Parts: sequence; structure tokens; C-alpha cells
Amino acid sequence: MTSFTVKGSRNGSLVHITWTDGEISGDFPTVDLLLTEAELVPILHADAYAARAMPDLDGLADAPLRDPTTAYRLIAHVMDSVRETTGDAPVQT
Repeated sequence: MTSFTVKGSRNGSLVHITWTDGEISGDFPTVDLLLTEAELVPILHADAYAARAMPDLDGLADAPLRDPTTAYRLIAHVMDSVRETTGDAPVQT
């Protein structure tokens, strides 16, 4: 089992998201936003305008929450700041 938790802030609130083998849990509004953003990722591959609007999501797989590395990128994207990451988080370059 692979699991990590990302703690940070979003819209002025402290939030946390836990990713465990492709499933996310934590702050409900942030989880909801992550699921919505994950649905938008395939659109970025076909819509150049959308891709320019979200350049930090460029290159993500169509199902970004399945893979720990792309899930971490998406989680960091929706947070205003990342304060701490614990567990089996992928190494970020």
C-alpha cells in the first residue's frame, strides 16, 4: 500500500489531502475540487487554450489520481501552499 498526506492551505483555510493507492480523502471541498480538476486533465490534451490556462498540469496522464506522482502534482496545483507532506510521497523535481 502506498499512501501520503499533503497539508497546506487553500482559500485561507488549512487543509489536508491523503492519497492511498489511487483514492483521495480529506477536506471535502478540496477533494471535490481535485475530482473536478482530474476530469479536466484529458481536455487539456485536446484544447490548446485550456492547456495554456493550466500550464502546470501539462503532461499529466488522463487519469492523474491513479498515479502517486501525478496525483501529487494535481494536489499541489489546487492548494495555495503546501506546508508539509508525510508518508510515501513521490520525490518532486
